[in-house]
Amino acid sequence: MKEFSKWTIEEVEETFGLKEVEQNEWLSAWQTTEIPILPHEEERLSELCKLLGRHVLDWNEEELKMYFISQLLYVVNYLHETYQAFFERRLSVTIDHERLGGIVDCVIAKGKRSPKRPYFCLQEYKPERHSSNDPLGQVAAAMIAAQRLNNDGKPIYGAYIVGRQWFFLTLHERTYSLSLAYDATKIEELYQIFKMLKFIKQMIEQELRG
Repeated sequence: MKEFSKWTIEEVEETFGLKEVEQNEWLSAWQTTEIPILPHEEERLSELCKLLGRHVLDWNEEELKMYFISQLLYVVNYLHETYQAFFERRLSVTIDHERLGGIVDCVIAKGKRSPKRPYFCLQEYKPERHSSNDPLGQVAAAMIAAQRLNNDGKPIYGAYIVGRQWFFLTLHERTYSLSLAYDATKIEELYQIFKMLKFIKQMIEQELRG
């Protein structure tokens, strides 16, 4: 079984017949979501934006994760009785008699004790000056596994991070779309990152009510 961490985007495209399209309806809706940011959220985002700006060139992967990413996810608050953010969990699936799997850095999924229905894969948060491998290939491989596990025809959402830059992508059937980079050291772009993360939360809660 080839781990997620070993895939390049070229290999994912060739192996699973994926094709990149410039923009699809799911990425467009995600990027243009109008979700209000509450005053206490604005205050915390401002603090995190300044903190990242001061340290982004110095933090290693664990420091980036603990001081910034985990704090940002805490403000979004994915901790719920029936869904949550799971960290360092394994996803695996059999595709054409072969196993595809690996550790997902963070997966937002339905489930209380373990991820059952993945919605969003956050993979490869790399520090600014020491990025490596192919983060797009790694998150795409994880999203393929999530798509096959769900087997419901709905899109899968994902992101990868390199220092201050966040890239978002959506996968539906055999096509995916990738956003341009959002710079989390710029407050307006951090607001947009936050709205897109809250979009995932609202989408899950609507489905649960549904």
